Amino acid sequence: MFGSKVENNFSQPFVGISEQIAIHAQFRPKELALVEEERSVNWQEYDAVGQRIGRALVNQGIQRGERIALLVDNSVWSHELLLGIWRAGAVAVPLSPMLTVDALASMLSDCGARGVFASAENTALAEQAVGTSGLMLISEGSSFADLISDKSHCDTSIDLVAEDLAVIIYSSGTTGTPKGIAHSHGARLCFASVLATQFRYHSHGPVLSSIAIHSNGAWVGWLPAKLVGAPTIVLKRFTPAGFVDVVKKHRPTHGFVVPTMCAGLMEHPDIEVAGLECFEGVITAGAPMSAAMKDGMTRLTDNGLYELWGLTEGVCTIIDPEEMSTRPTSVGRPMLGCEIRLIDKHDEDVTFTGTGEIVGYSSGMMSGYWCRPEANRALLWKDNKGKRFIRTGDIGEFDAEGFLSLRGRIKDMMISGGVNVYPVDIESVLLECDGVRDVSVIGIEHPKWGETPVAFVIVKEGIDVEADELKAWANKRLSRHQHLHDLVVHHGDFPRNTLGKVMKNELSAIYVSGEQSGSESDRVSR
Repeated sequence: MFGSKVENNFSQPFVGISEQIAIHAQFRPKELALVEEERSVNWQEYDAVGQRIGRALVNQGIQRGERIALLVDNSVWSHELLLGIWRAGAVAVPLSPMLTVDALASMLSDCGARGVFASAENTALAEQAVGTSGLMLISEGSSFADLISDKSHCDTSIDLVAEDLAVIIYSSGTTGTPKGIAHSHGARLCFASVLATQFRYHSHGPVLSSIAIHSNGAWVGWLPAKLVGAPTIVLKRFTPAGFVDVVKKHRPTHGFVVPTMCAGLMEHPDIEVAGLECFEGVITAGAPMSAAMKDGMTRLTDNGLYELWGLTEGVCTIIDPEEMSTRPTSVGRPMLGCEIRLIDKHDEDVTFTGTGEIVGYSSGMMSGYWCRPEANRALLWKDNKGKRFIRTGDIGEFDAEGFLSLRGRIKDMMISGGVNVYPVDIESVLLECDGVRDVSVIGIEHPKWGETPVAFVIVKEGIDVEADELKAWANKRLSRHQHLHDLVVHHGDFPRNTLGKVMKNELSAIYVSGEQSGSESDRVSR
């Protein structure tokens, strides 16, 4: 009868990334899944080693939902470990080898890790971080070989459900203590599906991976590849020459890069004939990219550059090459499955009527910060219908067509003489100077204005720039409330996290140290 309920006699199995890899192993067993230098792994081999690792972990007593840390470089092995952890029903916690021993030990304790996998290069670091905690430490080589020596075919894999946690990725800590960002298997599947759709991934398009697994940016590149059955080409360590060699050999159609990588690529002597036009979609994210660099990478990739702005927590926008050329200051529109709004300081919705904090949610949103109930509560904003959004801490504004432009971080925004000052506005002006390669603006305390801006500037190689002249040049073009109090010509690169984002807290420390004890940088003050 029309309108009657349909009796549901079918179970609702969950087919996540781990399960999809098993399906690839059945129906495209000999096709490439992973490549690193001369080593190639097909889907059947990938699935089999993941199963062996998972079985070994279960035999070691690892329970569903327990955390296993990874202190590994970008490698095929890291992908095999990830799959094995999932097959055991455990949660992967990839950690950065660039962290200090104390920071790693803190994260291992915070997530309650049961064990750590460490690559050969990172074994000594892992041993120090583990200390006397009693955690299982499995290093690349004989220790790992012993773990998976049991070649029996008994099935000990766990049937995952969408709500099971897949990964905890720790934030960069640029603005405070790193937090564990927990994502479920359902969220990771949604994330992969959206990225595969919007960036047009396909099974015959190799994906170039040049960032290690501890960064969510790496997942942006290869997670959709695992979903659609595309091979992932692993570059263990990024160098411009290495990147160019892989492009020439494998002709990847997709990949992920950060602006600092692009800067190196554009200085490569053979970049014009490197063949970057093979990229159907190369994604940049993690830090702002200058207009000149966008133009250069767009030309080199033959309109294949996409920009993604977002948070590992799960709020993102995407702008494609055509839109980027007409809206160079925008980060695009919300990605599929994501809603974004803007709220003012009173938590009122000002989405199309003003500038405000960006809040959002998506189908790929995190489950929450690991063991941070207060941070989770502070993160939430509800609209008048009770719909829950997460606060991003970024300030933005929409144009009439729904394109978002960023105005900076709330924590970076200064209030000078009672007026909001956004660092991005000052940075944009300084980047118009031909001699400036990069710039970062911070705020410092001021007895009269409350806060006042200070610019750190990196000049292009071979160009002489006088700090006082550049400051005067900029102040002529800035509004009075934006005038620079100080300008520092910085030597070398800015301190950055693994995605190339400038760590402004460290610049502030450099500035304060320079004022107190003298600085090697050239400084001019108002």
